[in-house]
Amino acid sequence: MSEDKQRSKQKNISEIAKEAGLLIPVFITSSVWDSWITPDQKSIEDGDNEKSRALNVINNFLYYMRVHRQSSKSNLIYFPVKFKKDGSEEEIQLMSHLGPLEEGDNRPCITIMTPEEYDSETSQ
Repeated sequence: MSEDKQRSKQKNISEIAKEAGLLIPVFITSSVWDSWITPDQKSIEDGDNEKSRALNVINNFLYYMRVHRQSSKSNLIYFPVKFKKDGSEEEIQLMSHLGPLEEGDNRPCITIMTPEEYDSETSQ
């Protein structure tokens, strides 16, 4: 899949990530955004919003990145994130991939997705 087509399936959350201290571009897949970042009505009533949920993902990622960096040089980091959905707390597994911003542009970027999405993209 081309980089442009992949980017069209992602949301740029770099501005939110900057607030947490990440200075490189950060993207999250539309699937994760739609399923987990966009709060349901009950979560909205409890005060959740897209920004707070995206920051939750970024902060969890940052914690696991610091731990991971000490023991591994892989560009893949797996990390759990808890979300409230329909009044219940659920823990999901996400992962990040550190790679080039786009084909021919070696500036780094981070893409956050589910492990299943990564497996699907890399098996093609």
